[in-house]
Amino acid sequence: MKKYGFKNYLKYRFDNRMAKGNSGMVKMLLTATLVVVVALSVAITLLTEAEERSFFGSLWDTMASTVNAWMPYSEDGNVGSIVLTALAAVTGLLFTSILIGIITTAIEEKVTGLREGNSVVLENGHVVVLGFTPGEYTLIEQLIAACRGEKQCILIAGDMPRSEMESNIAENVEIPKNIRLICRCVDTGDIVSLGVCSIPDCKTVVVNHSDDVSNLKSALAVRRILSENNNHSVKIISSVSSDSFVVPGQLAKDMNLINIPVNDMIARVIAHSCTETGISAVYTDLFDIDGGNLQIEAFPQTVGKTFGEVLRTMNGAVPLGISSENGERLNPPSMQTVLQTDKLIVWAEEGRSVSFSEDRFRNIPTLKQASVAEEKKTVMIGTSKAMKTIVMELPEQPNVLVAANLSSDAAETLSAFVKERNDIFLEFFDGDVMDDAALTNLLTGAHHVVILSDENDEPARVDTLNILCYLKITEIKKRMDLHFSTTLELHSEKHLQLVDRDADTDFIIAPHIVSMFLSQLTDRPGVIGVFKELLSNRGSEIHLKPASVFGDNGRLSCAEIRAGLLTMHMIFLGYFRDGEAVMNPEIDTDITLDADTKLIVISEK
Repeated sequence: MKKYGFKNYLKYRFDNRMAKGNSGMVKMLLTATLVVVVALSVAITLLTEAEERSFFGSLWDTMASTVNAWMPYSEDGNVGSIVLTALAAVTGLLFTSILIGIITTAIEEKVTGLREGNSVVLENGHVVVLGFTPGEYTLIEQLIAACRGEKQCILIAGDMPRSEMESNIAENVEIPKNIRLICRCVDTGDIVSLGVCSIPDCKTVVVNHSDDVSNLKSALAVRRILSENNNHSVKIISSVSSDSFVVPGQLAKDMNLINIPVNDMIARVIAHSCTETGISAVYTDLFDIDGGNLQIEAFPQTVGKTFGEVLRTMNGAVPLGISSENGERLNPPSMQTVLQTDKLIVWAEEGRSVSFSEDRFRNIPTLKQASVAEEKKTVMIGTSKAMKTIVMELPEQPNVLVAANLSSDAAETLSAFVKERNDIFLEFFDGDVMDDAALTNLLTGAHHVVILSDENDEPARVDTLNILCYLKITEIKKRMDLHFSTTLELHSEKHLQLVDRDADTDFIIAPHIVSMFLSQLTDRPGVIGVFKELLSNRGSEIHLKPASVFGDNGRLSCAEIRAGLLTMHMIFLGYFRDGEAVMNPEIDTDITLDADTKLIVISEK
């Protein structure tokens, strides 16, 4: 065994004492000072003449000199006493300086701790958001809007320092007086760290990290906390990108967890935008709490009426379906009767009153069916995990899909997806999409261009390159007088500020749409089944239909349009014109139907 000297043991004991923090340092300082004072007092006593010698007097004087840092005068005793007293004064200066430093450091640490704020949040019925990404503020804005002026506490918990989170939010979000917004710096996947969030006492937990691993860890940690507190009423709402991270159905039900499939949802919006330009604006209006929201409500005056009658007469809201004991059904048969136990699924603006008018349009003739679509060329630039969904959701018509800027593995994967569709002819473009000549060749004859964001690359880099590609495409489109619509996918909503808006472009920003969706479920978790159907490839979906289905009618009332589309098993939500969506118009409002007008409907494929 190796032997160590006294110096090593002394250093070891010193390190152990220092490790105890400020209290250990103060104790060491006091001890060292007392030792010096006693040693100097003994020396001064020995140097003092016998008849004036007093150890306790010397101890007191030395202590006074040390505490006051008092330097003696030349006539205060002999030379030895003066020198030793001066040493005591110097010791006092060192003691005071070091003590002030320790106290200052302790105060700074305490103030920093208070600023970073990890004290327990003593709230009830608050909303907890786990995960914060600078630049993404839609979720916070939507949660604030969902309160509708009522007092509410919103807790944002993330791995950033509290002061940074508060500064970012304050600079980008207007916090009204009715909202108490609290930030905490915690490890959202650690049960002990989450203890400051008072999760058992909250109303809802929204898990909104940028990656699936963090989302799953946070959801499991919350579930464990709620289980230990025997609380099964708190809803956990979490976004998820990959199917491998989706919690199975029964387990999710036991956890009171709602999984939001982000990739599939965004992929369907992208796919629909290929033939229905403006669909992203429609989804934004549909999900934006400021615009309106889905509700499941009982309307006694509708009992005994058919769904068709309700649709033709309801004003102030749009009936989308019926919620019965057997579950929710969107776009039911027009002759289905509303029973006493049924509720209606409606889309309505908050605070807008609902009334019923006379049913004047029972016998609207069947409208003309859309003709078979001609072959369309879709250009897809880049890769995405949602490629399969995009391919499968493309409309059933002759499609030429030209894929550019794909790796060999991505090209092979895409080829496998396309084999499931017999109406899509796949081509690969090997040119450089950043080269003007190659890009011009790629865009010639295109009906739609999709620029995808690769989730595997650094988000800021991908967004910047996508924006540059989009600007090049826009310039070529104007210079060559080409006619096509564009879908631009971005990772971050803050990067949208770098792009000019274009009526022929759909800007798909996953965090933006997902945040609005999460806030809707936070406010009304009961409508999750409705949302899932609207965003799935089963049942009814949101579509933009050309106004030409009404022929040359020119101008019709909202009630007539509702009744006419009902004969085609479609529900009229509003209309889209000049880049803007108008939702839920008054039932007696006249709407001009022209080539620039698209009808927003809910229908099956």
